[in-house]
Amino acid sequence: MASGPPHSPRSARRKAMKVAVSGLCCEVGFQAADENAIETLLEMMQSYVCELGRSAKAYTELACRTESMLTDVVMAMVEMGCDVQSLPHYAKRDNRKAFMPPVHSHQPGTPRVLQAGKRENHPTHVPDYLPPFPDPHTYVRTETHKQPTNDYQTLREKAANQKRDIERATSKFMAKTGETQKIFKDDITKESQEFLLISPRPQKMPYLDALLPKYHHDVDGLEIGKETTPKEQISGVNVPLPGTVIPTDTEVITDNPYLRPIKMPRLKKKGAKLF
Repeated sequence: MASGPPHSPRSARRKAMKVAVSGLCCEVGFQAADENAIETLLEMMQSYVCELGRSAKAYTELACRTESMLTDVVMAMVEMGCDVQSLPHYAKRDNRKAFMPPVHSHQPGTPRVLQAGKRENHPTHVPDYLPPFPDPHTYVRTETHKQPTNDYQTLREKAANQKRDIERATSKFMAKTGETQKIFKDDITKESQEFLLISPRPQKMPYLDALLPKYHHDVDGLEIGKETTPKEQISGVNVPLPGTVIPTDTEVITDNPYLRPIKMPRLKKKGAKLF
């Protein structure tokens, strides 16, 4: 039979009965006993006590009572074949082994709920059947957002990061939507598409940007002279308009000195005279 949890009443009863069975074995003359043998004797003793209690309860109910008396227990022992007259002599035997009574097991207490402060009692005009006031810590106002940082160094770093992100996003947008130049013409791999050069658009009067204020970006109204043609000849460079499709077989001359075609030097002929 299972003994149950270590702090249950059933476990405490089995421990007390096990001590009693062990004391009876020592009185008979045993010096040691196997654990299985002790458990078997314990089960037999427990069955005997349970049957004695069941019979005493039956005699109690037969007499129309709810609590058992000594006479009910005596009648149950007589029915089970026990000699009641020999019990006083057995209780006064000489080789009786005294054993320490079992220690009462302390039931673990229920842990208290964490409570901060003391709740307020109801005023006189509030009935008692209403729920109590909440804990005092619930009245404390707690901010749910983080306070903004006012540190100068942190703000400068944040502004620099935002500016760098904006510049990077703008350059990528212009590279994907506008005209670009490749460092290597024949390279069509994915890596080459990530490092594109934005084609510069030369202005007719670039010196106006330095002379005009920063908030004047539109200089179309200040244009003096003839109207612009589809292709303007500026310093010997053909600048196509936005949206113009350039054939791939034609070579485009660019202003970027690093992307210009290589000019092979002329070889000197043998026997040629220099003047």
